[in-house]
Amino acid sequence: MKMKRFLGVLLAAVIVLGSFALTASAQVKDTTKDVTLTIYALETENGSDVTVDSSVTGEKLTITDKKPIAGVGFALYRVDDDETLTELPDAEPSFTSALTDESGAVTVTVPAQAQGRYLVVENEKPADAAGTTVPFLVDLPMTDPAGTGFMYEVYAYPKQEINHAEEPDSEVDDTDEEIEKELPNPKITKKVSEDNGKTWGEEGNIASIIGHRAYWKVSVLVPSSIDMMSVFSVGDILDNRLIPPDKSEVKASVGGKELAASSYTADVSKQTITVDFKPADLASYKDKWIDIIFPTYIDLEADKSVGELIPNSATLTFTKLKGAPDADGSDTDVDTDSDGEPVKIPVTTIESPVVVVWTAQIKGFKHDSDKKALSGAEFTLYSDKDCKDKLAQSVSDKDGIFRFIGLRDGTYYIKETKTPDGYQENANVLEVKVKMKDNKTTEIDVLNVKKTNLPVTGGAGIIGISAIGLAVALIGGAMIVLAFKARRKANAAA
Repeated sequence: MKMKRFLGVLLAAVIVLGSFALTASAQVKDTTKDVTLTIYALETENGSDVTVDSSVTGEKLTITDKKPIAGVGFALYRVDDDETLTELPDAEPSFTSALTDESGAVTVTVPAQAQGRYLVVENEKPADAAGTTVPFLVDLPMTDPAGTGFMYEVYAYPKQEINHAEEPDSEVDDTDEEIEKELPNPKITKKVSEDNGKTWGEEGNIASIIGHRAYWKVSVLVPSSIDMMSVFSVGDILDNRLIPPDKSEVKASVGGKELAASSYTADVSKQTITVDFKPADLASYKDKWIDIIFPTYIDLEADKSVGELIPNSATLTFTKLKGAPDADGSDTDVDTDSDGEPVKIPVTTIESPVVVVWTAQIKGFKHDSDKKALSGAEFTLYSDKDCKDKLAQSVSDKDGIFRFIGLRDGTYYIKETKTPDGYQENANVLEVKVKMKDNKTTEIDVLNVKKTNLPVTGGAGIIGISAIGLAVALIGGAMIVLAFKARRKANAAA
């Protein structure tokens, strides 16, 4: 007995010490957490002097001596957890990033179920970028520097390989070389606002049910070489689920101050918005951002306009090679070489990142206890639990369906304000949570039961039935009293 007790105590001690050792040495990886990878694209004259990369710590660092590169994109390929090679797999990437921003950064979110090792490869960059990012492997999540836990926010600063430009052909004369010299790329971004331009972001949830519109802002950075360009034009082809603005609603401004109407021309043709600038009029705006802002409605009648993400991006078309426009401006993309021969000056088009808008809906089914559809029931949608702030009304159709279309994500309250004939009112106030990214359509069921109609008069009526019942009760009572008296009399006589 003593030996068994000793072994039991020893085993308990081993378990406790083992648990302590496990806790002290490492945490268990949380496979339910999403992981973010933030990549910084940095310029360098010598690829080896970018000594920080994904293989160091994965922590966020402060780097002040490297110039960030905007417009670089990356592809992430899932590889085996023991992979050590950086050869490009013969497969589609698991994830692709947006383009790096002005700080050279871009963040990719890897869902919890996709945790593992990834090969990161540069797949897009601006034409004037001097280098190429070296492919690298990264574990998501990454073990922290102390080796005691995991980091679910990982940062990478990959090295750059420099693409050295070829020496120009000495036989090309100065005039032709000047025409063919490439100009640096301008920059373009796009944002959307869900609150009439107060804040801007990559996505907007629009309350179309109360007439709200999405406001779009296309921003272009005027390059220092603008006076050498002959073409500088912004284009935006709207999704068919968006209702275009009037051309008078398309405004261009710098720092909130609208540009002179003579410096640009805005046109709206069906789903296409075009804003053409006169480069010569933009000389005073070098290295400044021009914002082009316009509104659109979401077309609630269009197919898949409700409960779906609606993407949109813009383009900037500009003169890519140096060459002055014709003096008379009649043909702005043709110049002449040293021999007086016409030379077509190429133009380049770059695209902004994609941004999205959406609007949601609540779909209801009105029915009886047999699941039979009920038409003609009226429902009112409120934003508050006390049902004072009314937003909209809807009536169930022949299939029992009613809808509230064009909602922002959030919590709503629905009350039945008119009941179909022959049915009892459903007095419940329904609380409905809408989150379109989880459910494209939020569905609810509303039950009504039939009224119970009893007649008031007639031989079979409730009054007649009650009278008969009362008479029976009285007669029965009298008989009980008489029987009791007879029994008492018999007992007395005995």
